[in-house]
Amino acid sequence: MLHNANDWAAIKKGATQSYVEAIKEGKFGVKIKNEWKRMLAMDVSDVYYDKILINGNHTTDLKTIDGKELRAGDKVRLRVSNGGASSYFWLRYGGGKITVVANDGNDVEPVEVDRLIIAVSETYDIVVTIPEDGLAYEFLATTEDRTQSASYFIGNGVKQLIFPLPKLKYFEGMKMMNDMMKMNGNLDDMGMKMSLNQMDMNVVMYPEITGEGGKKMDHSQHSGMKMDDNANKYNANALADIKTLNYAMLQSPYNTTLPNDVPVKELKFTLTGNMNRYVWSMDNKILSETDKIPVKKGEILRITIYNNSMMRHPMHLHGFDFRVINGKGEKSPLKNVLDIMPMETDTIEFLANEEGDWFFHCHILYHMMAGMNRVFEVGDYKNPYLPDKAKAYKELQRESNMPHFMIENDFATNGNDGGAMLQNARWSLGTEWRLGYNSMHGYEVETHFGRYIGKMQWFMPFVGFDYRYRKMGEDEHEKNIFGQTNKKDTRRAVSLGFMYTLPMLVNFQAEVYHDGIVRLQLMREDIPISKRLRGGFMVNTDLEYMADLSYILNKNMAVRTHYDSDMGWGIGLRMNY
Repeated sequence: MLHNANDWAAIKKGATQSYVEAIKEGKFGVKIKNEWKRMLAMDVSDVYYDKILINGNHTTDLKTIDGKELRAGDKVRLRVSNGGASSYFWLRYGGGKITVVANDGNDVEPVEVDRLIIAVSETYDIVVTIPEDGLAYEFLATTEDRTQSASYFIGNGVKQLIFPLPKLKYFEGMKMMNDMMKMNGNLDDMGMKMSLNQMDMNVVMYPEITGEGGKKMDHSQHSGMKMDDNANKYNANALADIKTLNYAMLQSPYNTTLPNDVPVKELKFTLTGNMNRYVWSMDNKILSETDKIPVKKGEILRITIYNNSMMRHPMHLHGFDFRVINGKGEKSPLKNVLDIMPMETDTIEFLANEEGDWFFHCHILYHMMAGMNRVFEVGDYKNPYLPDKAKAYKELQRESNMPHFMIENDFATNGNDGGAMLQNARWSLGTEWRLGYNSMHGYEVETHFGRYIGKMQWFMPFVGFDYRYRKMGEDEHEKNIFGQTNKKDTRRAVSLGFMYTLPMLVNFQAEVYHDGIVRLQLMREDIPISKRLRGGFMVNTDLEYMADLSYILNKNMAVRTHYDSDMGWGIGLRMNY
């Protein structure tokens, strides 16, 4: 579903950002600019979940510890681990401040905050205090997209709720994304040098920070400075009284300095991704396109990571805790998961003193399975349970680039049209068909096999085959705009061509057949007109054209009506898998 850009999850979350919604919010120009830069709608999470749980329950009561009833003044230490596949969670407490005392199993100097966001696979140890007797205070975990939450009530008595987080302002996020995305797909941090979660671009979507639902920023302190020019415009802690944890606040109580008499191996990774085809990579290479990274046992590995994608990535290292270089010097905190936000650059380091193959990957399950991972090979280790290490690595590579299949068909009154695709991160085998109910409408099948090129994968050269049958009149001919004529009722043709994604997400396809006939085509599918209404069109130099409207019923079905220059008007049920 993610690979095929199905937006059912966005519909469920109320995050579609269609043209009708843009017009209602006065953001039509923002929507146009977003699609002009070939971007899909803004979102902060990939999928939708019907319910989230804490320790297996949607709501839990903590009234006693070791048989002792909790009372006013008691301090409760909680270890919170994010065991979700892809969700980040905002953590807040209805009884006051949260004190962070450890992360990823490593102690830190206590830090008092109002809230924190916990990345996939991260762990925080926190301490909360029960202010009064007679109340049970809500510890609330809310998904980053703010669609679901789970509660843990601490104390005895009437439940004291914390206010729910307001709905995200998605079009403000889209505007921010437009400003930071270049036409070539790279990001522009506009000189802000982001790191350590201190600058959160999504803050523009938070009503409780920007003033709608929380304390608004005091603009007087900026002496007439425009907000668009404010260096702190993405710094939540500078914009409101709500204190949010970031990695720059963490400090180890111990000296974590690494030995200074061992060699240092420095690596740099750029996190790359393509939301349109849902391919996630490092340095524009997925795991199946890279070898293991050799590391000598006993050397220090220092890794600098830059996130050149519009999604945040919780990067997790197996086998080691690493130092986060956050300005705390010899007291730099130890972690094994580091959330890296868009346009951030962060540096970590660790002593590679344990032999083995150690996985380094984004812990969002769907990003990991799409290819955003590497393997560090520390030393020439021997494992009796793994006699063929090369074969095992190839299996891992295969799992990171699994083929995915999709098929759809419109069962309409004027015929059937649909398509099927088998794809992986780079290659695509696709077939489209149009099947009429009589010989005048005929039928046509087009097949293309191609490879996507470049980080954004806007360009795909291909080879193709076109088979068509249609009973034409005795003196009728098909003539394209170049004056080329096809006189055959039955056509079998091999082609070479390419497809390129233009601004506004329009696909331009150019094709030359073995008999010299040239066809150029423009096509756009799934234009988000309203929350559930989608539009599409196709026009080509063979003087063929099509326009359609679909109303999405559920993840796999839509009602569709269309006009096809060959088959006329039709209405039917479109089904997809």
